Amino acid sequence: MLLFTYGTLKRGGKYHDYLEEASLVAEHAVAKGTLYDTGLGYPAMVPSDFEETTGEIYEVPDVLWPALDFLEDYSGDPETDLYDKITIQVQTDGGTVEAKVYVAKATELLKTRITDGHWQVEHAVQF
Repeated sequence: MLLFTYGTLKRGGKYHDYLEEASLVAEHAVAKGTLYDTGLGYPAMVPSDFEETTGEIYEVPDVLWPALDFLEDYSGDPETDLYDKITIQVQTDGGTVEAKVYVAKATELLKTRITDGHWQVEHAVQF
């Protein structure tokens, strides 16, 4: 299953090690979404028809998904999860693919809009 990453899971991000056994499929990918700085050292994206978020696409083995779900505070419980895991269309140099992405459910995460849609991993605060 494919995963669109836009923040700390990208290469150079503080949690990229979670994808050590995943395969990079697309180094440059673009999804419809608005990106926000949470002020907590990581970004959050929400779906949008009008803005774009850049990221990377990985082929993630089934065995890694439970750890990713835990990292992204996703359990499938709509009452308590901070993030939701949805399937979206993502543009790559090779065409359009369907990928899973973690999107913010908790509006308190949406602090500062990142107008260019690109999370700079090297500038992220390391907690």
